[in-house]
Amino acid sequence: MKKELKKEMKKENLVKEFFRIGAMWAGGGPLIVMIVYSCLHASGVVDMISVSEMTLGVISSLMLAFIAGGISVIWRIEKLPLMWASFLHASILFLDYIVIYLINGWMPFEILPILAFTGIFVAVYFLIWCCVYYGIRMSVKKMNTKLSRQ
Repeated sequence: MKKELKKEMKKENLVKEFFRIGAMWAGGGPLIVMIVYSCLHASGVVDMISVSEMTLGVISSLMLAFIAGGISVIWRIEKLPLMWASFLHASILFLDYIVIYLINGWMPFEILPILAFTGIFVAVYFLIWCCVYYGIRMSVKKMNTKLSRQ
């Protein structure tokens, strides 16, 4: 009984953390819209946008940032193997980004742009993952060295 209660409390805490972290990151949504539309304008794709396009962009980017921030709770699930957690994290981020980009028309719904986006996403995610992984690994190694000296 205690084990089940503890497990249930852990799930509840993860859900609360998802919403807490997601809410913190959601504020970055309008910044995302500004960056995307600035890039589209600089490349000559967009000259002006309507109020409805801007509203959709802001609301959907709030959702994008909320999900992207909140999904970081996946790293707090101790029993989840690292590769499985990484796969889930990357998959949810990928779906989050591509759906929002397609809904807003920031990327055409065509095979080549989607494949290019997928390739870039995988490469950047892998690069960031490796940097974070090795950074943490080096920190743990330093801590272990300090502990072994004591």
